[in-house]
Amino acid sequence: MIPSVDALKAILQEGKIPVIDIRLTRAFAEEHIVGTRSAPFNQTGWAEGLKPALSGSTIAIFSDSRQLGEAAKNAWERAGGTIALLWDQGLDPWKAKGEATVKVKNLTVDELAQSLDQVAVIDVREPYEWRSGIIPGAKTIPLGQLSQHLEELPQQKPYVVVCAHGNRSLAGASYLADRGYQAASVLGGMALWLGAGHPVDRSLNNENGGGSI
Repeated sequence: MIPSVDALKAILQEGKIPVIDIRLTRAFAEEHIVGTRSAPFNQTGWAEGLKPALSGSTIAIFSDSRQLGEAAKNAWERAGGTIALLWDQGLDPWKAKGEATVKVKNLTVDELAQSLDQVAVIDVREPYEWRSGIIPGAKTIPLGQLSQHLEELPQQKPYVVVCAHGNRSLAGASYLADRGYQAASVLGGMALWLGAGHPVDRSLNNENGGGSI
């Protein structure tokens, strides 16, 4: 039986079961359903890598491919998890019902370097990672603590979220965008920022500090 838009919407509104979008990171960034989480499926270690980030073993899967959705379902169940709903119809039925989606822009490190004076940067890596250097002026908030700091983030500012390689930053930017913020994610994260030779602040030696917004 093909799940309905209403069934998917009910899971999202209840908020107890995470809806995992298994499409490619770029597809998620281009457009996704508010409240879904990005975890692109791969054949090796996907379920094992996802489980530590979740509080339970039951998930719903969002995909635009029946074959990919079934593969993810099988992988999750082999890892001992349960599937509450498997959606493999993509965004079209959801949008046809007039339901909301959100888009997260991806910036290259060069684009960010050219616009540093126009945006507020949030570094969502862990404290030990900041010691290797942060983007000058960046606000340091671990991804898992982002929800606790929303009052510090005025909605009128445009935000750019950065992490080590671009996965956590996409999750952080999506979280902000879902809540009405103008947010972008940095492609390649600090790995590419450092590789491109852009400026770095190396004065941060503990988990407190970082720039202010």
